Amino acid sequence: MNIERFSLDQLRVFAQVVDSGSFLGAARALARAQSAVSYAIGALESQLNVPLFDRSGYRPQLTEAGGALLRDARQVLDQVDSLQVRANAFANGQELEVTLAVDVFFPTSCLVDLLRRFRDAFPAVTVRLEMEALGAVAERVIDGRAMLAILGTLPTTPPNLLRMSLPTILLVGVVAPDHPLAAIEGRIPDQLLAQQTQLVLSDRSELTARQDYSVHSRLTWRMSDLSTKHALLLAGMGWGYMPEHLVRDDLRSGKLVRVSTSQHPPTGMALPIQCVYRPDQRAGPALGWWLDALTALTTLDGEMNTLPQS
Repeated sequence: MNIERFSLDQLRVFAQVVDSGSFLGAARALARAQSAVSYAIGALESQLNVPLFDRSGYRPQLTEAGGALLRDARQVLDQVDSLQVRANAFANGQELEVTLAVDVFFPTSCLVDLLRRFRDAFPAVTVRLEMEALGAVAERVIDGRAMLAILGTLPTTPPNLLRMSLPTILLVGVVAPDHPLAAIEGRIPDQLLAQQTQLVLSDRSELTARQDYSVHSRLTWRMSDLSTKHALLLAGMGWGYMPEHLVRDDLRSGKLVRVSTSQHPPTGMALPIQCVYRPDQRAGPALGWWLDALTALTTLDGEMNTLPQS
């Protein structure tokens, strides 16, 4: 068996016979003579050295081997079709892949909505997401690993990046209801905060390494992901700041309570969110969609605005 002798046309004829239910139906669908369809199937069976159809009945029926190989044939055809679509898009100036660095504070519901709309507008473009915090988000754009970044936990924007302001999110101080800080009313003095373990996101970049933001305690536990911080807060292992949209249900159910610090009132603090990219970054249609969609946002919470199509 020489697999290099296979042709995509033979595989398409094979799939069409199955879809049409007969050689005659496939011939009509492909606008070919029935003899041409029969020849293509016969040649494919000869090259595979297995019968694909049982022709003993009124209509051809897939053999066991034919059913198994049909799945492989469809997979090959899908991949080839995808290759052609992506190649055509690239030839027309469209990116094959968009890499985004997104801050862990950015609301997941908003991100999912954006990704769903982007998929509908650019089905042939691959998306690569890198979820990071603090300087690691901007660092992905600076070193060229990401085309665009959404910053949240980084309070300053590197001067060598272009930026667009996005709607803010609310940052709140929270603690488990059985934690000692939960019993303190009003703003908690810094000396008391310094005595309790504060849960803090760690920075995995060199851009802002060893720089602390809104850290009040000399006792800190540091972690690189927000879900672990959330779990430790619920377990009463410390106190910390969290995006309000992530702990809203916990606050309503009483699993967490708000705390007020010298820098953050119990109602929360508006945290600026920004989109950044390099000045030399070429914005093709796909990346341009992201810039337009992010600019059009009026909120990062709740009902999303209608975003631009391709």
